[in-house]
Amino acid sequence: MAAKSIRPIETRYKGYRFRSRLEARWAVFMDHLGILWDYEPQGYLVDGQPYLPDFLVRPDDKDGAFWLEIKGSFPTEGERLKARGLAEGTGITAFIYWAKLEPPAPSLAHLAHDEYVGAHEPGYVWTDDQGWRQYPTQPPAWQIDLTPTAFSYSPKRAKEEKSDFLWWAECTACGYIKISRHGQRAWCPPKFKELPLEEIERRFGPLYPCFGHRTPRILAAYEAARSARFEHGESGA
Repeated sequence: MAAKSIRPIETRYKGYRFRSRLEARWAVFMDHLGILWDYEPQGYLVDGQPYLPDFLVRPDDKDGAFWLEIKGSFPTEGERLKARGLAEGTGITAFIYWAKLEPPAPSLAHLAHDEYVGAHEPGYVWTDDQGWRQYPTQPPAWQIDLTPTAFSYSPKRAKEEKSDFLWWAECTACGYIKISRHGQRAWCPPKFKELPLEEIERRFGPLYPCFGHRTPRILAAYEAARSARFEHGESGA
């Protein structure tokens, strides 16, 4: 029996026709956090192949823009090459994000600095689609059961990147939203721009570890995106 053809149903939201319900839900997620986005704003030829990236995202109206390509499963090599070419050609960082619409990790606020950066476990190797698998390398113990969420391509690094634990996170000092490794507050541009490290840590506590992937705003955005309804004229809100 021949395989049946299957494709996502287009979804309308805020005047856009999204190619999939998943893309529309991520738009709801970003709207709930007050993040500016454009859907399919511009098509490109990347190494001679047409490419229409999903979102151009602006966490604020000044800087920090990035491309966001949404996938329902682990991306193919061709999809990864296009995203890398997009970052290099436009000078804007590109993410391919395939994680589910839910917090990608439990609360990790209990981790001390030594646990976050060290205490490595022997016998594991990294695989891009599944994360840590048993073999002779050493991840931190708390990472072993987590699943990677995305690839990130910087215009400054013209090479294949490894997948990573890249999570939506909120700066616990100022509320800035970004995608960061392990959901870390890290160096928050709006709040810490002119401050020396000693002053930052005096005012706001240590930069690492400081997880922002399960703040009330982030959790509420996931809930809003998962529960959005688009049928029968509903707005998705």
